[in-house]
Amino acid sequence: MKITEEIKISDNGFVFNSRTGDSFNLNPFGLELIKQIVEGKDFEIIRDVMLDKYDVDDLTIEKDFYEFCALLKHHQIIVQGDPLDFK
Repeated sequence: MKITEEIKISDNGFVFNSRTGDSFNLNPFGLELIKQIVEGKDFEIIRDVMLDKYDVDDLTIEKDFYEFCALLKHHQIIVQGDPLDFK
């Protein structure tokens, strides 16, 4: 999974898609998730980072991660070959 070239992400969580003109604001949790995705980290590493940083359980991290990735794909923020491959 990779962020498309048209996407710009600010340090405060503002996301802009220059191809569609859409913009979004991420909360701190979403910003941390997208930063981990940009760095190309696998889910297992992202999960461990988020578990260390936030007061949340493993199941919630997994659910939130996959829902977040589905939203990113829906809004054309990520490119993904296989729809079941969230790597």
